[in-house]
Amino acid sequence: MKTIRVWDLPTRLFHWLLVLAIVALWYTGTEADMDKHLPLAYFTLALLLFRIIWGFTGGFYSRFSAFPLRPSKAISYIRSGLHSDEPGHNPLGSWSVIAMLLSLAVQLTTGLFANDSIVTEGPLAHYVSNDFSDQMTSLHSLNFNILLGLIMLHIAAILFYTIVKRDDILPSMITGKRSVSADIVEPVGRNPAYGVAAITIAAGIVWLITRLGT
Repeated sequence: MKTIRVWDLPTRLFHWLLVLAIVALWYTGTEADMDKHLPLAYFTLALLLFRIIWGFTGGFYSRFSAFPLRPSKAISYIRSGLHSDEPGHNPLGSWSVIAMLLSLAVQLTTGLFANDSIVTEGPLAHYVSNDFSDQMTSLHSLNFNILLGLIMLHIAAILFYTIVKRDDILPSMITGKRSVSADIVEPVGRNPAYGVAAITIAAGIVWLITRLGT
């Protein structure tokens, strides 16, 4: 066994900033504090857009192409007793990440068209009918429960792998490093310029969306 860097810094920052953002969104949404909820939603949207871009341009194990998503991989993984030599996401973990990103995308997209039936509405709500905005509001509320369920499942899986499987999955999302087989080659680090470009593009898209709402 040897230790290599699997998760690059941008991926780790995205992960932990997203954790904080979702907690803050849940709290402000529950308290109906829309003055804070909307800016947090824009920030979270920028995070999501960055992760999508980074999924194609980032470090090797951060790219979606490195996710073992073939059904046969998942079946083999289950039959092996949840054993995988993948330094990055295992097959079930890969599907979990995709599901959470899709649910988060639905949550943020519907929020752009949603309203609180009082004074606050998403930046794109005035471009659609009231009925459509109300439908997006209902879906926004429903999907949050789905997203919350996926998050709880994700946390349960982390605890299982940490406590039962004795995996270093949690420390790796802090340090970026994992213990792997000696024959696995450490990927070359990504040029920081790619990260800066991804952040700039994501922030630019969110800025344009906020401008449409004025």
